[in-house]
Amino acid sequence: MLKVSTPLILGFVIVVGYNLIVTRLLGLAYREAIITVLIGSSSHFEIAIATAISLYGVGSQAALGTTMGLFWEVPIMLGLVSLGKWLNNRNYWKT
Repeated sequence: MLKVSTPLILGFVIVVGYNLIVTRLLGLAYREAIITVLIGSSSHFEIAIATAISLYGVGSQAALGTTMGLFWEVPIMLGLVSLGKWLNNRNYWKT
């Protein structure tokens, strides 16, 4: 599980960080920035699961990896909502 989870978490951190920096550099207001960060950080695991199962089968490592992604995506996205509110209170984005 650690072999699968570590790259997923690292990927989320990189993508979320990138999206936060880009929205700040573009000077987006909070309302536009937080939507951009949330949608841009989503990984569309539903499509990945369907593709992995159809190509490699239900018991494959690819299917396991995409399934594990869902377990990490939900708490990370909830944390991202809290991070967005916290950054907004600190005037990270323009109002």
